[in-house]
Amino acid sequence: MAQRHPVFGLPARIGQLAASPDAALARVDADGGGLRDVLVLVAASVVAFRLPELLQVVLAIVGQTSGAFMRLVGLCGDQARQAAWFVLPAAVAVTVLARKQRDASRDLDLAAACYPPHFVALGLERALTALAGPNELYAAVTNGLAIAAMSLLVWRAVRVARARPPAASAAAGAEATAIAPEVEPASQQGQAPQATTTPATPAAAGNGARAVGAAIVGLTLAITAVQAVWSARHIDDLRPMRSGQIAPDFSLPRIDGTPGAVAMASLRGQVVVLDFWATWCPPCVAMIPVLDDLHHAWGPRGVSFVGVNSDGGGATLDDIKAFMAAHPIGYPVVIDSGDVGARYRLQALPNLFVIGRDGRIRASFIGYTRKETLERALRDALDAAGG
Repeated sequence: MAQRHPVFGLPARIGQLAASPDAALARVDADGGGLRDVLVLVAASVVAFRLPELLQVVLAIVGQTSGAFMRLVGLCGDQARQAAWFVLPAAVAVTVLARKQRDASRDLDLAAACYPPHFVALGLERALTALAGPNELYAAVTNGLAIAAMSLLVWRAVRVARARPPAASAAAGAEATAIAPEVEPASQQGQAPQATTTPATPAAAGNGARAVGAAIVGLTLAITAVQAVWSARHIDDLRPMRSGQIAPDFSLPRIDGTPGAVAMASLRGQVVVLDFWATWCPPCVAMIPVLDDLHHAWGPRGVSFVGVNSDGGGATLDDIKAFMAAHPIGYPVVIDSGDVGARYRLQALPNLFVIGRDGRIRASFIGYTRKETLERALRDALDAAGG
C-alpha cells in the first residue's frame, strides 16, 4: 500500500502534541520532522491568515507590476521570520540544557515541534477579529497563551533530550552489535524476550489527538473561507493601479521648506513621477539619490518629480524634516496621512508611479528600482506624448 505523504499526517501530529506531548516529542527526537512541519505551518499561515495580502501580490504579479514578485517573497519571509524568532532561541535552549546529550540537529527538530501553539494562536486571533472586529486585546491574550504553551513544550523537549543514551554508550553498543556473533534468539533459549520501547505514533494517541487535529484543520479552513469571502467582495480594492487608469487627483501640503501645496491637476500636461516613501524604509532612502539624479536630468525635458511622504503616524513632522535635512531632496515633497496612498492602492514602499501627460498611469514600480529601468519608462512616457 502506498505510503501517505507526511503533510497529510500533520493534523494528527499536532493533535498528539496536545494529547500526549511527551510521546510526540519522543517521536520527533527519534524520527525528526519537526522543522518540516514548521515550514508547512508557515505556508498554511500565509494562505489562511493573510489571504487578502497574498491575493493582492498575485494580482500585482499578473498585472506585471514591477517588484511584485519580491513582495511575494517578502510576505512568505515575514511569516518565516515570525517562526524563526521562536524556533531558533528554543533550539539554543534545548541544546544548552540537554548538556552531554545535546545533538544540534535533533535539538532543532525538537524545538520546531514546539511551534504549533503559535500557529493556533494566530488562528484564534484572526477568528476573534472576524467575529468581533479588531482589538489589540485579542493578540495579547492569544500570544500569552501561546507563549505559555510553547514554554511548557520546550521544558518537556529538554527532558526528552536529556533522556537520550550517552553518545559514547550508544556508539559502543552499536559497535558491539556489529561484531557480535549470531546467537540464537532469547525466546528460543527458553528465556523471555526483552521488551523494546518505540516512540508512539500519532495514530496511537487516541481519539483526543484526532479531535484536536480535526479542530485545528476546521479552524484553519473556516478562517480561509472568511478571508476568501472578504477578498471576493473587495477584489477591486486589492487590484493594483493599472496602466491606462486615470491617476487619482490630490492636493497635499509641501514640507520641503516651500510654502503651499502640490495638486495633481496643476501638473497635467507634464510627465509626472510620484514617489511614495517613508523615513523608516531603507529602499526608500536608497532611491533618493537615484530620483534626485533623474530629476536634474529629466526635469528640463518636461518631467516633474513629487515625493509623497507616507510615514503617517510613524514619525512626527519634525522627524521627517530632520530626515530631509540629512537626505536632501531637490524636488517638491508633500506629506500624506494615508488617504492618497489608499487611493493609489499602495502595496509596499517605495511605490513609484510614472504618469503620462494625459494624466494616465503608464508604469508603477515597487521596491528599489534601477535608474535605467526608470529612464526607459520616462522615455516611453515622453515619446507617447510626442515629447
